[in-house]
Amino acid sequence: MFLILWLALASPVSAESILAVFAHPDDETTVGPLLARYAAEGHTVRLLTLTSGQIGTANTKLKAGDELGAAREEELRCACRGLGIGEPELGRFMDGGVNTGPALEKMAQKVRQMFEQAKPDVVITWGPDGLTGHPDHRAAGAVATQVFQRQGLLPHKARKLYYVAYPESLFANFQSDNQILKGLAAAISSRVVSDAFVTTVVDAGRYLDQAQAAIRCHKTQWPPQQMQAMADLNSKVLKGKVYLRLALSSKPLPRSLREKDILK
Repeated sequence: MFLILWLALASPVSAESILAVFAHPDDETTVGPLLARYAAEGHTVRLLTLTSGQIGTANTKLKAGDELGAAREEELRCACRGLGIGEPELGRFMDGGVNTGPALEKMAQKVRQMFEQAKPDVVITWGPDGLTGHPDHRAAGAVATQVFQRQGLLPHKARKLYYVAYPESLFANFQSDNQILKGLAAAISSRVVSDAFVTTVVDAGRYLDQAQAAIRCHKTQWPPQQMQAMADLNSKVLKGKVYLRLALSSKPLPRSLREKDILK
């Protein structure tokens, strides 16, 4: 009897599966601390990135197209290692070319395949605004939502779908002596979500180093000063927290929901 009780108490919490679905290499950095936290706690964390970012020449002399796409795929693998999560799944759709009907349907097929492969309990993606308004972000979020909500087509049915969200209160009248951070916050402030719609706040402050290691991998996209501003955003503005909106759930939940753990 005592042995059975001891084994029950000593047994680890059963691992669950999280799938993040985004458009470009580097999109995962918006929830990097969260992904690192759940991976460190023993859960399976997978990332599906639908394009290879082939035209994102912000901080590189690499030629747009296959050359840049290959480099960004390697940066994404580096970021996943930094976060401590599994190898990324690569959709390899064309950056900026996913908003036609045929492309959206092919992306939906890819997402459905990943749902069955990863068997996620929870899915994280972009909301209708794509966080930044980028058309590829919006397409990725729309496709992930479309696949999730057609549960009759899915052999494996995830429980919850979340959208990434930045709460309005954190960015209203934001001031900083760091002009890069101030500019970053100003850009975000046009895409915030009213606090009343933020359902979930996950404290991942212990994993900011892993999140910053992932950010540093994306050298074709950001110079060091921008990377530092992103670290400051995570630590000084978001305070190590990741904010989400629960969009769909197989279990009815109260409207006043405030979660601290996406796996509960």
